Amino acid sequence: MASAVVGRRLLDDGTVVLDLRGELDVAVNDALRDVLEQTIRNDPPPAVVVNMKFVTFVDSTGLGALVAGLNAAREQQVRFVVRDVAPFVEKQLRIAGLYETLVGR
Repeated sequence: MASAVVGRRLLDDGTVVLDLRGELDVAVNDALRDVLEQTIRNDPPPAVVVNMKFVTFVDSTGLGALVAGLNAAREQQVRFVVRDVAPFVEKQLRIAGLYETLVGR
């Protein structure tokens, strides 16, 4: 998936942490959506944490992939949280009305 997903970690409690990096745009949209949905649907963990500390850009397609992950998580009753958003990403999430849903819980 280009350079958007840097790593995947499994915590002791079974939580999956996806560390994202780079630009979340149309070039990585399908791959990001697939990673999120497969992580949740193949063997549902108790929670998925999306770490966006090193994401430098996100557009509407990247936000759409995050929402697809959230929807998959809700279907599987998996907790889905976005963490460590950079200021630009936070601004985009707030403009889209997604900050409270994805981060501010």
